[in-house]
Amino acid sequence: MRRDDPRLVRFDPARLHAFEGGDDGSWILLWPEQGHWPQAPWVLQVGSPGLQTVSFHASPTAPPRVAELMHPAESAWPCHGCLVFPVDQAPADDEPLRLHVDARSVIPSAMTFDVLSVSEYQRADALRLALASACLSTMVAMAMIALLFGFRLRDVTFLYYAIFVLGYAFILCLQSGYVADPLRWHAIASAPRVWGRLATTASVVFAILFLDRFAHLARHAPRGRRLLLGYAGAIAALAGLGLVPIESANALGRALINPLLILGGPLLLGVATAAAWHGSRYARFFLAGWTPLLAVTVLGSLQLYGIADGWTWSDEAALVAGAIETLVLSLGLAERSLALRRDRDHARRLADIDALTGLYNRRAWTDRMLALEEDLQRQGHSFSVLFLDLDLFKELNDRLGHEAGDTALRVLAGAMREELREQDVIGRYGGEEFVVALPGADRAHAALVAERIRQRLQDLSNADPARAMRTVSIGVATLHKGENTNALLKRADAAMYAAKAAGRNRVMHAA
Repeated sequence: MRRDDPRLVRFDPARLHAFEGGDDGSWILLWPEQGHWPQAPWVLQVGSPGLQTVSFHASPTAPPRVAELMHPAESAWPCHGCLVFPVDQAPADDEPLRLHVDARSVIPSAMTFDVLSVSEYQRADALRLALASACLSTMVAMAMIALLFGFRLRDVTFLYYAIFVLGYAFILCLQSGYVADPLRWHAIASAPRVWGRLATTASVVFAILFLDRFAHLARHAPRGRRLLLGYAGAIAALAGLGLVPIESANALGRALINPLLILGGPLLLGVATAAAWHGSRYARFFLAGWTPLLAVTVLGSLQLYGIADGWTWSDEAALVAGAIETLVLSLGLAERSLALRRDRDHARRLADIDALTGLYNRRAWTDRMLALEEDLQRQGHSFSVLFLDLDLFKELNDRLGHEAGDTALRVLAGAMREELREQDVIGRYGGEEFVVALPGADRAHAALVAERIRQRLQDLSNADPARAMRTVSIGVATLHKGENTNALLKRADAAMYAAKAAGRNRVMHAA
């Protein structure tokens, strides 16, 4: 026997029998390929039983051992994602192992069968538990982080993602028996069919809603969006049929839900591919994360129709694919949150900036001035303000037009940028009025800066008289101890009007 093959026996496919046992289920008979059973004790492991009820008959005369994934019998050992029946006495070589499977009122699943030693069963079950715990913990953690981001960013896309991920993680908990052991959620384990339908519906519907917003389907794939939303409605309707307390409605829902889920995989991938083709960057994240998950889901469903029946690790693949999908989409959401933050910062900057001059507008300048004032007064430094007004600006507009006036405003803004430090705050206060906050500047320094600005604008006007740049009158005020911002600005404004009254194109100090 190969060391990497833990099975004590291989079943003979030529003699394997599976046949209908009437209205109560099906019978499966298993013979060893080698022609004899190994020496007991060993265990029969039934993999991927889903919600089906499995009865093990060790011999024709022995009482059956009946177990379900959510309710293992006392004669069946605990196992995660499977059922395990211990065998203390091997049957005769010409006797098969007999299993009865009752899949009534549930969706059947493709099962696997293995005969293992007790030590191999224990090792395999520990690995299954560790894998399930790691994958489910990853999915739940990513969902919680998404909820936090959604709350902080006020973006419902993160909520859709979290509900989808939690729904799929809950489905995996049901399929693996995790809700019964180790979680011991007995209320859920007692009604797994109802909870399974609800989780499947929530996972599919919110996955579609998530894709719709995440990949911007309304812009990049509008036709596919309508198709997906209709598909989500059909899934919800079938889930509702499964909850109706009428057996015929339940049967119809069970008969249609699995084919519809198989159709959903290619449909989701097709719409996501179309959105990516038409420029949706986030659709590419979706494709990278969902392709493995949907492939596993579709393959598991196709096994019910005899396709890919040799694939025996669908449960483990679903757990790993779910964790990978969660991590990939979390990266996509992180990229989305960064983009939202960049857009928000850009919008805030646009709201703070005067479009014509590129300087702060009145509101933004006032906010920054208040912050500077508090810091500088607390540290005991000087703080001065300049109030500037272009001379004869209305006359310039009336004579040469608004384009000439706009040019004059931009030239003054450029002159101030050339003469001021990086920490100085410039703003357009309104019309042809400008203000400058000079942190750390006393009265003499502020007056010197104001004079340099006035002289630069005058030099520009003299160099090109045809452009009519005009001149500027500037008022200078330095903050007194205990004085507030409004009083400081009023004094600078009064000094500016004094400069105009004294003949314009000059700098005046506030009284």
